[in-house]
Amino acid sequence: MTLKRPAIVPPEVWEQAPEPVRVVMHAMVEYYEQRIAKLEAEVRELTARLNQNSQNSSKPPSSDGPHVKRKPPKLPSGRKSGGQPEHPPHQRVLVPVDQVDTVIACKPDQCRRCGKPLTGSDPEPWRHQVVELPPIQSQVTEYQRHRLKCGSCGITTCGELPPGVLSSCYGPRLASVVALCTGGYRMSKRMVTSFCRAVLGIELSLGEISQIEQTVTNAVAPAVEEAAVYVQSCDLNIDETPWKERGKRRTLWTMVTTQLSVFTITTGRGVAVLRELVGEWYCGFLTSDRAKVYDSYALRKRQVCWSHLLRDFQAMIDRGGPGQVVGEALLEHARVVFAWWHWVRDGTWTRATF
Repeated sequence: MTLKRPAIVPPEVWEQAPEPVRVVMHAMVEYYEQRIAKLEAEVRELTARLNQNSQNSSKPPSSDGPHVKRKPPKLPSGRKSGGQPEHPPHQRVLVPVDQVDTVIACKPDQCRRCGKPLTGSDPEPWRHQVVELPPIQSQVTEYQRHRLKCGSCGITTCGELPPGVLSSCYGPRLASVVALCTGGYRMSKRMVTSFCRAVLGIELSLGEISQIEQTVTNAVAPAVEEAAVYVQSCDLNIDETPWKERGKRRTLWTMVTTQLSVFTITTGRGVAVLRELVGEWYCGFLTSDRAKVYDSYALRKRQVCWSHLLRDFQAMIDRGGPGQVVGEALLEHARVVFAWWHWVRDGTWTRATF
């Protein structure tokens, strides 16, 4: 077997070396070439990790160090702040007169020039409407359940609450407002108790806030189940993130459609959980990140999140080397695609043209 001379060994040295020495030299050079290639690959990977930031990876902007260059601020346009002369005014739309609670006619008594008395009415008066909240006064309804004793057998019977009246001490509107504050507006329970006291004039304890939340949860459960079934028939934007519930690790799933969004907290984030959420025979399109759980669906039925793709293209540019040219081309094509999509969204293009 004839050994090939390594490129780093001079020809005269290779010719003068005995066969056993050539074998050793060839083996050593081959070993160190492989080792150097492996170390260079590790250095490239570690360098790429070190250079990761919010613009070329999924790291949040808060993790960026002072070395990360921010996008330069836009130069001042020279215009004054506020509405511009060519900008169309945005004014509150007047409520129709037949829907106004009170109409007060303001008529002048005399002419502002000569002082003579004025009479009549303006067929098209200048309308000025003032929107105000009525004084908030809680309504307390007391149901007195009488317990009466039978004169024949001596047993007592208590009166029942009317149909639709729950055994809780809170009406549906109050419960809805409290649940909206804690759920939709992300207010803490202490903030809700302060809001109810200051604005509604109702004293509620922290425990009562929790009871109201549970009551509303039970009330909307059928609608939530219906929404969970509905999203299984739609194209989905889906994502999951770590979550904590009572100190235990959970996963919060978000499934977004054009009509509604469904949030679900589960104990895991595996394929079995995903199939339970979207349905065993899901046939729509999934838009997601590259989490391994989504690899269970065919790539032709998936769309990788464009935010992740753009950061990947930028990472290719930042790493340099042969991939830099490819990353620049991909990023430019992505910008063109989004420019076209914006034309579709604002009506300049039809979807067929796009």
